[in-house]
Amino acid sequence: MDPTFCDMFKLDGKTAIVTGASAGIGVAFARGLARAGANVVVTARRKELIDETAAMCRTYGVKATPLAADITDDAQFEQLFATTVAEYGSVDILVNNAGFTDRSALRHDLAPMRRMRSVVELDLIATMNGCRLAGAQMLRQGGGVIINVSSILGKVGSEFRAASYHAAKGGVDALTRVLALEYAREGIRVNAIAPAYTEGTEMMDKVYESSPVTREHTISRTPLGRLGRPEDLEAAVVFLASDAGRYITGHVLYVDGGWTAGGGYHQLAPMWETEPGHQRI
Repeated sequence: MDPTFCDMFKLDGKTAIVTGASAGIGVAFARGLARAGANVVVTARRKELIDETAAMCRTYGVKATPLAADITDDAQFEQLFATTVAEYGSVDILVNNAGFTDRSALRHDLAPMRRMRSVVELDLIATMNGCRLAGAQMLRQGGGVIINVSSILGKVGSEFRAASYHAAKGGVDALTRVLALEYAREGIRVNAIAPAYTEGTEMMDKVYESSPVTREHTISRTPLGRLGRPEDLEAAVVFLASDAGRYITGHVLYVDGGWTAGGGYHQLAPMWETEPGHQRI
């Protein structure tokens, strides 16, 4: 293998901030960046969990700093950036990962507005603020990479899930495209990663534990025949953050097992495979 080709994926000497790095895919993003050589600042509200994430990142020979913060608080988010720059000198990569969802339906007043606002506040508004803070720092230092974490539900609809989550993630997609254009001439690339249903995360594991049939139904609708795993996202974040993705901006990368290719309506055993006279071509 050509070693110079492999060098394109290296992040040696870079500094990354990963929000929502206390569990699930946030840990995977931090791990992937650390394995590629980046120093990592991990943040979430639960200090004991980001301490564990930082310790894991250090096993790859990089520096890692856990900074507990509520990123829906502007002052705390601003301080996070200030501390990172003071310690490392730059913010080369931002992964806007923090987010959560709610399963309440919008119709018939089933979803209290307070809960809906909290989803939008974290999933969209905090992402916008992270982009603002990272963009300002990256302009000062002459470039960088912003990676927003969206979802397949920013593209496809689903019944009886919070409209606020769909709307927030659709907003993240739009935000990504707009900022990619605004920053393109400034050496700043802006992309998004949109995972599908992923096991090994607190949010989805609780759903699947309470309803195993939901898990099986989700698998049956996924063309690759399994749920996503946090480790499926590690290479994606490194690709977009590194020189390997240097000509990519304004893109939403679906890491979804083919879910969005079929709009979420694919089944593993479609009728045309089993009925007489129908065969795969």
